[in-house]
Amino acid sequence: MRRLAAPLRRVFTAVLAALLAWPLMAGPVAAHPHVWIDSYVRVIFDGNDHVVALEIDWRFDEFYSLFAIEGLDKNADGKLEEAELRPLAELNITSLESYRYFTYVTVDGADAAYGEVREYSSSFAEGEGILSLRFVLPLTVPVDPRKAEFSFTSYDPSFYISIEPRRQDAIELSDGAPEVCAVLMTRGAETETLNFSDAELFGNAQSIAARFASRAALDCSSRTVTQ
Repeated sequence: MRRLAAPLRRVFTAVLAALLAWPLMAGPVAAHPHVWIDSYVRVIFDGNDHVVALEIDWRFDEFYSLFAIEGLDKNADGKLEEAELRPLAELNITSLESYRYFTYVTVDGADAAYGEVREYSSSFAEGEGILSLRFVLPLTVPVDPRKAEFSFTSYDPSFYISIEPRRQDAIELSDGAPEVCAVLMTRGAETETLNFSDAELFGNAQSIAARFASRAALDCSSRTVTQ
């Protein structure tokens, strides 16, 4: 897990608010991530071998987690219970909706439509000091990956937040997947390699974010996971 280069805002929604001010920032100097997320995705299938949703689990870096949970232990028992974290999770999901949840699913090259995110939660691992956000992103129309090209990627277009697949088992398939189906992962470049000359080369934040994003695709001709 990577560490932050500077103090962060206390809650994730404040980070999202900062994204709205991105065009006012001073160009390439601002073009580097301040929050790091390790991501796990479970591709959910129905009984007809169709993809119906993505179950997404984000683990925030230690420094951001520390700031985000400040003041949330309402009963002062030294533990963060699900009920205490629920308002934070709800604020995060509500704010992320306008940004397509930083998750971009394409079907035959076109953007997929999403349904309402109703299943979500946050948790805090006391021993690790890590805050997590889990949510299920439903597709409006189920997708048969044997007949359509299905892929997805996750990134913050402003490049304020870096979202990277975890090193081991970053993507899994649920029960109900076609017997012969593979996850093909194309990993993005390491965000730590970015420097100001790179920012000048790419020219704008959106292209930088896309350049460093990893992408996963389903290939239903073999049942292997290549990561």
